[in-house]
Order: sequence, then C-alpha cells, then structure tokens
Amino acid sequence: MSLTRVLPLEGGCNFRDFGGYRTSDGRTVRWRRLFRSGVLTHLSAPAVAEVGALGIRTVCDLRRTEERARHPNPPLGPDVQQLAWDTATETSPIRDQAFAAAATIDEARTAMVVMYQRIPFRMQQRLAGAFEALERAGEGGCIVHCSAGKDRTGVAVALILATLGVPQEIIVADYLLTNDAVDLAAQLRDPTGTGIGFAATATPIRALTGPAQAAVLDANEQYIRATFDAIATRCGSIEAYLRDELDIDDARTTRLRTRLLVH
Repeated sequence: MSLTRVLPLEGGCNFRDFGGYRTSDGRTVRWRRLFRSGVLTHLSAPAVAEVGALGIRTVCDLRRTEERARHPNPPLGPDVQQLAWDTATETSPIRDQAFAAAATIDEARTAMVVMYQRIPFRMQQRLAGAFEALERAGEGGCIVHCSAGKDRTGVAVALILATLGVPQEIIVADYLLTNDAVDLAAQLRDPTGTGIGFAATATPIRALTGPAQAAVLDANEQYIRATFDAIATRCGSIEAYLRDELDIDDARTTRLRTRLLVH
C-alpha cells in the first residue's frame, strides 16, 4: 500500500504520516495511525476538517507551557484527547550560552548534538506521554508534535519507531525528511507569524549568526544519531531506556506492536 507521507495542510507545518516503514522482522507500521507535525495553531478550517477525517483520537503536545499559551492548538473534535504537560519554568535550550556563542555552523552543530544527547534524559515525562497517547488512541490515529516538528518530535518519533522494530537507518531517513517537508528558515522569517510556532524561541534563533541559524533549523543526521548514542552509552539499549526511563516494559511494547504492525 502506498500513501502520501507528507500531507500539505493549509496552515500546517511539517505534518506527515510516519507509518508504512518495514520493521526488522518483516512487518510494516500501519499507515494513517501515526502522524508527526509542527505547530497546529495556524491550520485553516478546511485543514482542521482534513485532520478530522484522518480519525485522530489523541494529540501529544510536546511543547512547553509558554509555547502552548502563545500558540494553542485548535479544537480537533469532541472525541480527540489532547495531552500536554506543565513544564513550569523550563526554557528553550536554544537560549543556552552555547548557542549564543556559536559563531560558525560547526559550533552550532556541536551545541545541537549536545541538546539531542540531553533530550531523552530531560523530557522523560513527555516522551512517556507520547507512548501513552498511542495507547489511548486505540484503533484511531495519534499526532505527536512540537513547534517545528523536528527536535522534540524527532526524538519522540525515533523512539516510537525503534520500539516498533524499525531499523535505525530508516528512522534516520524519516527524521531527515523534515528538510524536504518544510522550509523552516522561510517560516522563521515570515513576519505574519503564520506557519511555524517558534514562540519565545524565535528571538534567540534570529539573534544567531546566519551559519548558526542554518545549523539550528537543519535536520542533521548527526543530531538524531547523538540521541541513539547517548541512550546506548547511558542505558545500554533502547529496551533498557524504555524500561528504566519511561516505564515501558516488554508487555506494553508487545501490545503496541500487535496493534500498530501488519504483515
């Protein structure tokens, strides 16, 4: 079965299906059950109707509290549960001094690698929530999203696909698809604020040098591999990470695979 992976929704950002991938044991992730996205705030009324037609049952919003306040999600229907978490005083890692001091693309990429190494060990509650959203969706669809649909969403989706048994090379390819699915630089420059919900992150990104901006807005293979490497170094395996950091045991993994994989 071949379906369109990137869904060009009016007012959308990086909205795409991450089903259809083959697993190591020869099964396939079901299409039209798993979706990833950037900000949903600016979806037009027709686009909201298109999303509704996908049978969405849960939305996992990985953004910080302040981001959600600035760019709230639109209502997607009475049967759709929207999961979000209070992040208290958490600020964007892009505000870290390592980014402000980055004068070259290599320095900014190094800062991005460090950020990706930290995400799985700083966002456990929300990453665990992505799996909860999958479970709550039942036979319906689930959207996992943040602002750009690249960094936090990229890590969450990578963990989901790894849990389902998708090989790392395929996971990396899905992550890199952001570079074709959306022009984040153009959306950052858009003075109307439509498209991307950078929220408080826009100012520090715009303050970076041009090369550093390019590194921050890029979906780079080094970044997502840094997440896998950090998990392997600290936990030994994805399975150990899921168990020890996200409280996802073998039984939950088996249930997810049974529901989301087909032969």
